[in-house]
Amino acid sequence: MKKPLIGFVGQGWIGKNYANDFEKRGFRTVRYALEEPYRANKEKIKECSIVFVAVPTPTTPKGFDSSIVQSALASLSPGSTAVIKSTLVPGTTTLLQKKFPKLFVVHSPEFLSRGTAAYDAAHPLLNIVGIPKNTSAYRARAKAVIAVLPKAPGKIVSSETAELFKYVHNTSLFARSIYMNILFDLAKKLGVK
Repeated sequence: MKKPLIGFVGQGWIGKNYANDFEKRGFRTVRYALEEPYRANKEKIKECSIVFVAVPTPTTPKGFDSSIVQSALASLSPGSTAVIKSTLVPGTTTLLQKKFPKLFVVHSPEFLSRGTAAYDAAHPLLNIVGIPKNTSAYRARAKAVIAVLPKAPGKIVSSETAELFKYVHNTSLFARSIYMNILFDLAKKLGVK
């Protein structure tokens, strides 16, 4: 069975590690980003039926900014499945689906650590795909995404569930870091070595 051509928009440490993993597993890929040499693939990304989007979603003084994700989605061909790996505020996938009705927009949160990103991309504990509409068409697209991801248990959930799951994951790591720093300060104050 011929493997599909898989696209990647964004070649930062997340997009690059996912694209590298897909290539190691024998997929043909197209990498598109605003940086060279990927910029030349702007038209070629339209040939991909599944495109992973891993671009920044900054929080600004005005709030959450999904404009870079929107620019990425605007570069895809109608009928494509856009798999957003970027962190999104719950409800964003549904809003993006409404804005881009000719695409199938899903959210599949990433759980990569900077120091182990290549390993994490290749060895996920769970593949989550969040869909904005619980229809047979979206479920089929989600199953197709799970089929190309590295082998791990797959779970199809609502896009809001996937988005919130990512926030829970991120904030639990943050809370753990704060707690460990408090313990370190206490141990230091008590002279514990």
